[in-house]
Amino acid sequence: MSADELLAVTPEKVALRAGLKLPLTEEQRETVAEAISDAFGDVAAYLGKPPLPVTLVQRGARGDGRGGWRLAFDPVIEVLSAVAETGPDGELTGLYTITYRAGLNPAENPVYGKALTRYVRAAAAAAPEVRRVVQRDAPDTRLIKAASVEGQSVTYEDAGGGAAGSGAAGAPPSLDSLKRWKRRGVNQEPGITPHPLEITWRWPWP
Repeated sequence: MSADELLAVTPEKVALRAGLKLPLTEEQRETVAEAISDAFGDVAAYLGKPPLPVTLVQRGARGDGRGGWRLAFDPVIEVLSAVAETGPDGELTGLYTITYRAGLNPAENPVYGKALTRYVRAAAAAAPEVRRVVQRDAPDTRLIKAASVEGQSVTYEDAGGGAAGSGAAGAPPSLDSLKRWKRRGVNQEPGITPHPLEITWRWPWP
């Protein structure tokens, strides 16, 4: 299942939030999609773990002594394959190449999914490159700068200002809205250690 199916964070939804009209041009869609990918990357760096289920390949992995593996990312969803590695002489090294799926799963935690969706949509819509496109292609767009709790008082800014998590009333959520899912220092799941192994993965955005 792709990220847009899990979260409904599509370039079209973000573009509408930012003030662009549909249908998007190819350039607009690429710009918004890149902003979404960047927002997911910021979340991953903040949380210290994949914010969505992703498939990873880790080389040089060792067993944890309890029938599992010492893997760099958690939470581990499933191990897809474990291939023994050999050295230049063809001898087994005792290390393995592990293909596995890991990451937080919004489909299983709706509270997390809602918080992640709100942040990624807001951060992508407020991204400087998206706001420049809005300024150029929709210069009359009025973006909310602040709003009262009741919504009776609203002030606006032009398309060039503001940012996600600015702290103003009515401002988009900040990364701190996801802090309950953040990795807590050295308190990691048993058998999972962040050591310098070769990891390959790809975000679900072009």
